[in-house]
Amino acid sequence: MSGRVLAFEPPASRHGSFLALELLPGRVHGALIDPSGWFRSRRAVSFDPTAARHEIVGTIDRVTGELARGAVLGGCVLSAGGVLDTATGRMVEVVDMPVLEGFAISDHLREVTGAPTLLEHRARLQVHGDHYFGAGQGEETFASVSTGDTLGVGILYQGTILAPDGGRSGAHMTVANGQGSCSCGKSGCWRTIATTAWLRERAEELGMPERNLADWERRAAYDPRAAAAVAEYAENIAVGLANIQQLCMPGLFILHGEAARATAGFRERIVATMRELSRTGGESMPRLATNTVDEDESTLLGGVALLLHRGFPTGG
Repeated sequence: MSGRVLAFEPPASRHGSFLALELLPGRVHGALIDPSGWFRSRRAVSFDPTAARHEIVGTIDRVTGELARGAVLGGCVLSAGGVLDTATGRMVEVVDMPVLEGFAISDHLREVTGAPTLLEHRARLQVHGDHYFGAGQGEETFASVSTGDTLGVGILYQGTILAPDGGRSGAHMTVANGQGSCSCGKSGCWRTIATTAWLRERAEELGMPERNLADWERRAAYDPRAAAAVAEYAENIAVGLANIQQLCMPGLFILHGEAARATAGFRERIVATMRELSRTGGESMPRLATNTVDEDESTLLGGVALLLHRGFPTGG
């Protein structure tokens, strides 16, 4: 895979349109995207992540049906977290929605859409999206970072995505052993200290109403307790990124989500902590960029890039 920007074909190309879906705990969203990269339509529906399998699958089918109605599809791709068997299109381990474990979701969506269908890990598709459409254009090595309610990192290293097929995104690597129970059953996972859930827990401890980073940063301007919590949160994000820098040395980290929307001071604290912890120098010194493409769009467009690279036959 080269560093060039993906050249889409005109909308009238033989590929038809592509259906890109993203499954998150409690939410499925997607878009119908033509081969020129334009979003023709979008849909998003929330659901109870503890619901029965047929209810969650029914929600996915609803979004799929609304987007695919009347379209000639050249392919369908679903991105999700957890551990996935991408060769068979099966959900293997889904910590936040265990009822989906073992479900052959690619086969199901292929029947629903009548189009070739791929299942791929969200972090890997986000890297594709950044590489071809976002701040990773022209870069051969970088890390793409999701922050907020979800946490994960995808890495492109010398043009190759570094991750086991359908693999992991780093959210469950142990960074605080013995602290913070995680939904995966372990303790001390990176996600227990570096997602918005940590901020909400801290708000309850301090008796504060703030529930997201933007609100916390506004309060930090006049409340030392909030300022300390915001600083700690930035450092918590940096701990995981520093480990990735130490191991793979991507140098460039492209932020998505709430950290990308935060103040420059918040991001500067992340970088300062990473440099202190990773202790690498020269060209590999860690630096941050905020993406030019929305996080959701980056993942969906990354799915389209994957479909085009696979060269699926046209749907019509």
